[in-house]
Amino acid sequence: MHGVVSLLDDEHYALVEDLWDELEKRLDVCGLYGTPFPHFSYHVAKGYDVDLLESILRRCASHCTPFRVRTAGLGVFSGDHPVLYVAVVRSPALTALHRTLWQELAGVSAGAVEYYHPEQWMPHITLADSDALKDHLPEIVRMLSPRAFDWDVEASNLSLIYDTGTAQEVRLRFDLLPGAG
Repeated sequence: MHGVVSLLDDEHYALVEDLWDELEKRLDVCGLYGTPFPHFSYHVAKGYDVDLLESILRRCASHCTPFRVRTAGLGVFSGDHPVLYVAVVRSPALTALHRTLWQELAGVSAGAVEYYHPEQWMPHITLADSDALKDHLPEIVRMLSPRAFDWDVEASNLSLIYDTGTAQEVRLRFDLLPGAG
């Protein structure tokens, strides 16, 4: 799967990477996360026409100024494959950008994941999402629950995380332009 995302600002990107390292060291578990780039997603699909997507992301980024997003603690998506995440609060700016992207990407994507549809979307920053999480979830929650996850993150880019089949890579990144709009 591929995703249109905002990579986190430098401070929070490093914070998530440090959390991943700490979880691996303290619990002796590797690969608790599937995507090695701290981010939150707007749209996920099995495929994109990357040339058309590039044009859309470039245009959207040039018309959007960087904005702040707030987070509000830890959450868990339950089920056979649980996901531990930091919840991102939906603000008017975030919701408006998401709706625009969802509409724009409909014509250049195949197999869009409905979970990201504007009526269902719960923006989040994934901390752990592997099969190993099931066995370690209680320990991880105990370890992380005393910490503050009320972050103030600058959303300053639109990016494509592309799955090559063997690895994930940031294939496109466009910075939002101060003063755009």
